[in-house]
Amino acid sequence: MQEVTRHYLRSRELSIQVGLNGFSFVVFDISPAMGGEAILRSVAYRDTDMASILAREPMLTAAAPPLDRVFVGCSTDNVLLIPQPLFEPERAEQYLKAANMFVPGMTTLSNNLLSGQAAAVWQADAGLVAGLMQLYPGALFYHPLLLEVDAVQANQVHAVLDGDLVHLTIYHTGLYAAETLRADTPEELLYYIQKLVKHDGFTSYRLLLTGEGAEQLRGFFMRYFSEVDAREIRFYNHQRIREICV
Repeated sequence: MQEVTRHYLRSRELSIQVGLNGFSFVVFDISPAMGGEAILRSVAYRDTDMASILAREPMLTAAAPPLDRVFVGCSTDNVLLIPQPLFEPERAEQYLKAANMFVPGMTTLSNNLLSGQAAAVWQADAGLVAGLMQLYPGALFYHPLLLEVDAVQANQVHAVLDGDLVHLTIYHTGLYAAETLRADTPEELLYYIQKLVKHDGFTSYRLLLTGEGAEQLRGFFMRYFSEVDAREIRFYNHQRIREICV
């Protein structure tokens, strides 16, 4: 009976992160009786081959335990945040066109479920999105910039390192700025922070660096900020989306 109960309680959750140079996915084997287990993989893909790779992955095609939730994060700097009270899902393409960010031939995506302050609108490869929707019709698509916009802490700059991109959120008395940008060097990231924090001296802010490579950047930024906290976390977005969607 114990073995039957344990098997019945087990389930899987899948988190996929699509970036500029490939994708990664994490399969979480959820077993309340055993504390849970995360099985990690990082896979490179080319063009729209991702769906076929996922369809052949044994951990994803297994019949049991059941696959309960699927999250798909799309990391792109071509993203627009809309204040939550003003957001209308049916106008997603119009928002991008008004901001001169719309690219014909790509699929427009949006998410207004992860933040009480903002919704995100962005675009992704049409074939890739179609393949994922066919595999996982109930998947939740989101942009990683939404993951931290509600985590308000006064006078803090939070930089989430995501491959070639940085998801940057800045708080003064509340959320002041949020942007996903390309920053190849620490100097570039410092320049963008200086540019965004226009109303106050940025050196008085606390800097929080999160993601792979955070520890390597701590020394550089300690020369400019009164406090620098580095959290070296691999697959951070995969874990954070599940925390928010408990």
